[in-house]
Amino acid sequence: MSTTRETPPGAPGGPGSGERVDLNEVVLALSDALDLVGTHVVQHGKRVAFMSLQCGRSLQLEESDRGDLLLAAVLHDCGVSSTRLHLRLLEGDLSFEDAHEHAEDGAALLARFLPLSRVAEIVRLHHTPWDSPARLDASPATALLANLVFLTDRVDARLFARRGHDPLLETDEIRRWVFASSGTSFSDAAVGAFLEASAAEAFWLTLEPHHLERALRDEMRSERRREVSLAGLADLALVFAEIVDGKSAFTASHSTAVARLAALLGELAGLGEETCGKLRIAGLLHDLGKLRVPDEVLEKPAPLDRGEFATIERHAFETYQILRRVEPLREIAAWAGAHHEGLSGKGYPFHLRGDEIPLPARLLAIADVFQAFAQRRPYRGPLGAEEILGHLWRFVEAGKLDAHGVGLVAANLEACYRAATLDAERVAAPGPAPG
Repeated sequence: MSTTRETPPGAPGGPGSGERVDLNEVVLALSDALDLVGTHVVQHGKRVAFMSLQCGRSLQLEESDRGDLLLAAVLHDCGVSSTRLHLRLLEGDLSFEDAHEHAEDGAALLARFLPLSRVAEIVRLHHTPWDSPARLDASPATALLANLVFLTDRVDARLFARRGHDPLLETDEIRRWVFASSGTSFSDAAVGAFLEASAAEAFWLTLEPHHLERALRDEMRSERRREVSLAGLADLALVFAEIVDGKSAFTASHSTAVARLAALLGELAGLGEETCGKLRIAGLLHDLGKLRVPDEVLEKPAPLDRGEFATIERHAFETYQILRRVEPLREIAAWAGAHHEGLSGKGYPFHLRGDEIPLPARLLAIADVFQAFAQRRPYRGPLGAEEILGHLWRFVEAGKLDAHGVGLVAANLEACYRAATLDAERVAAPGPAPG
């Protein structure tokens, strides 16, 4: 294998059934996927998290509250998967219809994952003004944390509106605006904490990309470690899978169905329970990088041009880079990042070939292709099981898919089709063919 190209690690590793993973570290890594939603707007969640934590320190919050604040701030926009909506929220106007819907959606997602259930209520309220009766539905502590996220989120929106300017030239105007909003949009306590924390130039300079990542990691290391098991990680992966799948009606339930089918193929291939568990996680997260793809490309009812396809091609590499940041997830990252590789070496993004592609990655690739054919797309309707199998064998002949894996599909076609379509959107009539 070439030493001059970056290739996914193939050595065994990753979280075993008894191994636990730091929740803060995983969430911080996965938040990179949320940053991709705006395509050119990066690190919004991280900037909000850093500013919120500085305000929390000024308020001398308890350790548990700071931990909740960190996670809520990083994940506050997890209900947003549309590029258009993300950019509109950052433009600063929250008066449009359904502007707050993403907060409810994000809270509903996080509430399903027990370790983040406390954080869910903060996310639900993160666009609720302090003088709104709605905040009274929460405890005083939760309302304050949500208001801190709201304040810092709006501050970052103002910085976004002035992108290209030196942030130090904007601080006085922003601080005056925050002060003027005390008692209405923001609580007196939140405003006071922000004004104290933001008085230093270092506060604003740390928001620059080349400083922010290091600073936030330092903050994270200073907070209490929160651990989850492999099973817990799968539950968190399901949350992010739903974020990805929510980006388009044409990908609804895609990741969850791919995960289910990939795990089934792993069992049929004789892989152990632990490996199948990690393969399921890889299936849930394999399209994380697709959040970067603009909505109009994913939903284009015609063949993609070269530039649009190049945008699509990025997603597997983005997925790999996100997941590999967490040491215990590197094996899962390798499998997920290789789901568009082909045995002939003509896949992407690493051009791996033959045995360079681990068996779980080969099975994941088959699951991805199978489920995509079983699901409606902008340019066609869903295909039946036998028709899908025919396509898979043609992909084998072309050197794209593993013959043994496709053989497992052929021998268990009904079970595979059921796994791929159990919760997938069905359409009776096929859509228009590409023109």
